[in-house]
Amino acid sequence: MRERIKFHSKRLTLFFIQLAFLAGVCYIGEAVSVHLPVEVPANICSMGILLSLLISGMIDESKIELVSSFLLKYMPVFFIPAGVTILRCLPMIGDRIGWFALVCIITTVLVFLSTALTVILVGRLQKYFAGKRAGKDVHLRGVFTTETEGE
Repeated sequence: MRERIKFHSKRLTLFFIQLAFLAGVCYIGEAVSVHLPVEVPANICSMGILLSLLISGMIDESKIELVSSFLLKYMPVFFIPAGVTILRCLPMIGDRIGWFALVCIITTVLVFLSTALTVILVGRLQKYFAGKRAGKDVHLRGVFTTETEGE
């Protein structure tokens, strides 16, 4: 029983350390956003900073895995305020509800398509760089076409 409590207390401590790290990244993103000459949302700056830290290897993904898994698991909860705000604005939309629904459908499809294309492109880039590291004769044009040269 004592070992279990010790394990969970270490895990909880690790969770809060990772959460503090992400909060720090968000704080830095806020500072960067304020000082940029163009208007960029702070959350976008924060995600860019976190992405660059992960890609550069300065931070390993295992170092934020616990808090990231938690946040992803409960992500739908973060959309409740936005949904409530939309419901509160329905009287303002009034007779344009059809156009609003059409815009929602079109943007959803565009987000799905852009996400799918990004996943495909990143997968191909990963194969390209893995092939280069393995010493295979791979060409960058294969990333942007469907050719499977060098496999």
